[in-house]
Amino acid sequence: MNKGLLKSVVSIALCFSIIFSFAFCFVVNAEARSGYITKDLIRVRTSPSTRPGDSNRLKYKNEYVMLNTGDSVTVLEIVSSTDDTSNPSWAHIKFNYGSETLEGYVSASYVHINEETSDVGSLDDIPEIYKPYIENLLKAHPNWKFVIYDTGYEWSSLFSADAEGYLGRSLVSKSYPVSYRSTASGCYDWRNDKWISQDAGGWYQANTATIAYYMDPRNFLNEKNIFMFERLSYDSSTQTVAGVSNLLSGSFMDGVNINNENGQSVSYAQTYIDAAVYSNVSPYHLASRTIQEVGKNGSGSTSGKYSGYEGYYNFYNINATQGSNPIANGLNYAKNGTSTMTDADKIKYKIPWNSQYKAIVGGGYWIGNGYINSVHKQDTLYFQKFNTSNPNKAFYHQYMGNIMAPASESKSVLSTYTSLGIIDNSFTFIIPYYRNMPNTACKLPTSNNYSPNNWLSSLSVEGYESDFEFDGGTTSGYTVYVPANVSSVNIKATTVNSNATVSGTGKFNVSAGKNKFDIKVTAENGDVRTYSIIVEKAESLPLTSISLNKSSASLFIGDSETLTVKYNPSSTTDDKTVTWSSSDTNIVSVSKDGKITANATGSAEIIAKVGNFTAKCTVTVSNVKLGDVDGDGNVAIKDAFLIYKFLSGEQTPTSMQKIAADVNGDGNIAVKDAFLIFKKISGEIKEF
Repeated sequence: MNKGLLKSVVSIALCFSIIFSFAFCFVVNAEARSGYITKDLIRVRTSPSTRPGDSNRLKYKNEYVMLNTGDSVTVLEIVSSTDDTSNPSWAHIKFNYGSETLEGYVSASYVHINEETSDVGSLDDIPEIYKPYIENLLKAHPNWKFVIYDTGYEWSSLFSADAEGYLGRSLVSKSYPVSYRSTASGCYDWRNDKWISQDAGGWYQANTATIAYYMDPRNFLNEKNIFMFERLSYDSSTQTVAGVSNLLSGSFMDGVNINNENGQSVSYAQTYIDAAVYSNVSPYHLASRTIQEVGKNGSGSTSGKYSGYEGYYNFYNINATQGSNPIANGLNYAKNGTSTMTDADKIKYKIPWNSQYKAIVGGGYWIGNGYINSVHKQDTLYFQKFNTSNPNKAFYHQYMGNIMAPASESKSVLSTYTSLGIIDNSFTFIIPYYRNMPNTACKLPTSNNYSPNNWLSSLSVEGYESDFEFDGGTTSGYTVYVPANVSSVNIKATTVNSNATVSGTGKFNVSAGKNKFDIKVTAENGDVRTYSIIVEKAESLPLTSISLNKSSASLFIGDSETLTVKYNPSSTTDDKTVTWSSSDTNIVSVSKDGKITANATGSAEIIAKVGNFTAKCTVTVSNVKLGDVDGDGNVAIKDAFLIYKFLSGEQTPTSMQKIAADVNGDGNIAVKDAFLIFKKISGEIKEF
């Protein structure tokens, strides 16, 4: 393709906000282009208009035809409506529905059309930031082909909590440096100095710098890792039984035969070729994926002897979802599929996987249908981890959480191709491009296992320890009042982590008025956190205000907790006697020591009075609702984080909170309960 033509194609794509598709090896007729539906519950009509109401809605077996987000269609043509000003542009589409192929019309605004692109024709067609890398690869391997895939995403948008920064989405193994891990909320328990595992076996959320390194294609545009961008469709001219055998060498499948569905003895290598033919997925990719998921020695997923699931196999750990027992989760899928799966789907996927052969071939079809050959267009190892290939369903539809998996698997493929002498064959590589990427390739954090913890576990002024309630996560707002005859104070502090160091403690002189002291904590990895204390020196200390330790609280019926009064200043010489009252004792009652008890659903105000000063706490009482751990009436992210606090020991659940937090009803509070809350919030599941 010449330079001018490519620029024209890119300009048109940008003007209409259409992302490049994977289809680049053939030309699609302008009257028949592939695409997919972008919204749920779209009505299909027999003519291009909504003006006749429902009279022109398409029916199949006496029921109206509806299409949903991600449904594949072939766009035969775009036509204009002669009488529908609200929907002037319509797509004439053809699509599979039930057991038949149907035709109809939908508003063009609900159809994404896959624009066709071409592979790189010259180095002029390559973005400048990629040019030196691809130039070097082409010099060594002139038969290789490259496609630049414009994802449409801004580089800076990739790392938020809604994208790859989502808790549990991008993980690093416990065997990798601690400096690769995230310390964001839900990833690290600062107060107890513990990393929070996001999956069984010691997997932790990666930090932004680590994610950026593994998402930046420039770090892998080299001969060692380039095959993470290889197109993963089956190619019989380059992918052979001998090649698969080489990949399986030294593994539990090396030289071993199993029975196919006809009872014939076949090698594992031939089985992967059969899977490739059935699924249109590279057998090298499937074999590498097995070894990546279960290891060279296999696992309980492939033994056929796992307790409770004897005789079932899952060679790709499909649906081995995160939690306390991912192998059992995967084997349950191998045995039963899902509750929403039709009989036709089970036949396609060869479920149940009660033989090694069916697990490999049927699981291969699952990978192809769900990833490589689907509307998600995840036709490379890179896109299967970082799903930026489908603008409508980005990020969440990922095969693996292991952020390093694409790079690891690509090395196995390279080794096989090299041993077979086909490394210089015509391979096609799809390279993702993001808007406003850094000028230079992103780097990994410095590799170390030093603790990042720079929190204090205690901070006080000797003799005035009870004057403020220390919170290790809060660095300021601590004030101590001392009498006029005090000339010096002794500041004391202890760190959460024993390898952290503290400066700014010890004995200091104080003068009249406010004296500010900074206490600096340096973590083992060098990160510094500064706490501050104000020591205010005065002779008389009248009470100026009071407050409660909580301004609001959510309880379940039967729960109780104790409110405490904070005096300002804390060392006031005024009378500190507290009078407690409730605006509605039928809902919440309060004792003379500040203990409140939830009696019935509703809301009441607890009032504390000291002299002429008052402080209030609004208490809301709720019935138990699954997932609503804090009892505010809603299921939200904070409910999931409250579960993490229970598990880390940071907070002890009440009896009613134990019921609300046990989302899956197995009698225990566990990480999987928090993940179910995340799934409900994201819309992945509707009910618990």
